Amino acid sequence: MKIEYPEKRPITKELLPQIVERIFAICKTDSNFPLKSKMTNIDDEITINKNKIRKQEKLLNDSKNLSSNIISRLTNLKNSNQELRSKLLESLGSDIWI
Repeated sequence: MKIEYPEKRPITKELLPQIVERIFAICKTDSNFPLKSKMTNIDDEITINKNKIRKQEKLLNDSKNLSSNIISRLTNLKNSNQELRSKLLESLGSDIWI
């Protein structure tokens, strides 16, 4: 006699947001749903706000990149300035190092 154990299938639980999305999708397609126009307007506003947020995030990242670029340039210029100052003082015969 052979004993077989059936494979255990993982029980997938559907999350609440997925259920709500399905309900809203059905309501949006139903022409008799009384709040269909409001839902469409809200969806449009959400899309507009998401686009604005995306643009703001892009601007924030660009500003971070620019500020780090300026800081590195400033550091390079300070180092170059210090080297030039040392060379000038040395050519003038000064023993003082600043």
